[in-house]
Amino acid sequence: MNDVAQALSELAERTDDPVVQRALQALGSAITVGDISHSTGVAIGSNIRLVVNRIDLSPEAVATLANVRSVLGATLGLDPNRYRQGTYIAGKARDFVGRDYVWQAVERFFASQPNGYLTVEGDPGMGKSAILAEYVRRTGCIAHFNVRAHGIFHAEQFLESVCAQIIVDCGLPQATLPPEATRDGAFLSALLEQASAQLSPGERLVIAVDALDEVQWDDRGGANILYLPTVLPRGVYLLLTRRRVDLPFRIDAPQDVVDLMEHPTENRADVELYLRRRMANPAIRAWAKNKGMSVPEGVRYLADRSESNFMYLHHVLPEIVKGTYDEDAPPANLEEYYWDHWRRMGMNVHPLPRTKLRIMYVICELPLPGSADRIARYATDERLHVDELAVLEVLDEWSEFLHEQPFPDGPRYSLYHASFHDFLHKQRTVQASEVNVDEIRGSMGRNLLKEMRGDEV
Repeated sequence: MNDVAQALSELAERTDDPVVQRALQALGSAITVGDISHSTGVAIGSNIRLVVNRIDLSPEAVATLANVRSVLGATLGLDPNRYRQGTYIAGKARDFVGRDYVWQAVERFFASQPNGYLTVEGDPGMGKSAILAEYVRRTGCIAHFNVRAHGIFHAEQFLESVCAQIIVDCGLPQATLPPEATRDGAFLSALLEQASAQLSPGERLVIAVDALDEVQWDDRGGANILYLPTVLPRGVYLLLTRRRVDLPFRIDAPQDVVDLMEHPTENRADVELYLRRRMANPAIRAWAKNKGMSVPEGVRYLADRSESNFMYLHHVLPEIVKGTYDEDAPPANLEEYYWDHWRRMGMNVHPLPRTKLRIMYVICELPLPGSADRIARYATDERLHVDELAVLEVLDEWSEFLHEQPFPDGPRYSLYHASFHDFLHKQRTVQASEVNVDEIRGSMGRNLLKEMRGDEV
């Protein structure tokens, strides 16, 4: 049994729902040992969407199906592990609530336009990635998530991932990705034309792309970010997310924007719904009771403090469970939460903990996730020696703000969310920490150059 059939078989065994089991078994029946043909690709691509659209699968189940495309991508000479984002999607979609106004806007746009771009915009922490992950969970569409914490934020990675998914999903005749596939947007545009020609009347090919603002992009001759096409063929739609920042994005196709910040009433209702569900946790209910609040009052209180920001709740609710705010009130908003943790970790004492501060800013400036050893080397300069033990202490103190990825040579670390990166770069934070960000970047660059030369660092 090959990897694809094995993944489907294991998923079928794990579910208790006989309907889901039959659907997964039917999907797997197209796969035979050593026979992953282009016709099989058509069956896999269309059947994944068929299964997801007809059956309300869990985020974990959809994660396995999303990874099926990656396994098939291995037949095109791709690394099957590099772009397996199913687990990431499942994590983002877990505990998702509401956003009905977003789904209505998506359907209105797709139903009224022959093709086009629809962009979901909002501030950090407003749930853009969760919205896109939930859409992928509901539809099984092609997806690419730019995740700086995972080192996935280059156009070449996007083109490699999405082009392979289109070929597999639509059963296109390409046997491999040609070298020019990741040079610019020409190959992607050609694939979209071929895929469009295979769509039945009323059928859509939707590609979800998350976090355009996290993409590392230079001028590239005035090209669109990620080389996104200026025009799209019939039936092809891109659903994008981004922060409200200017990006190189000029198109002639139909387009529209869903600005999350223009829906405060709906956002507040979604946050309250999320909090009502989380109030099922005995520790959170007990906290509200000890504060003299009923469950509805506790929901309203935390919704007020959050300012409808889900990232705030992601941090604060676990702290409530741990008892951090048994005596004190939770911080007033997300930035104040960051400041509260900053103070609790002793980052504003005198004299300043310069080693810890330098380590935090090195992690912030890492272009890719780094090991504790590498972080220590990058944080060391002529005036300050930083050892791995000091790095591990900082990693432990700031674990809730960091993302840990397993690698064969040990775990690597990066910042969890862009909002914390923004906090570290605010003028108030930089002044309080007395760090020189440009000097840290220069020191990291010199250490990287030494590594490339093979010198001792």
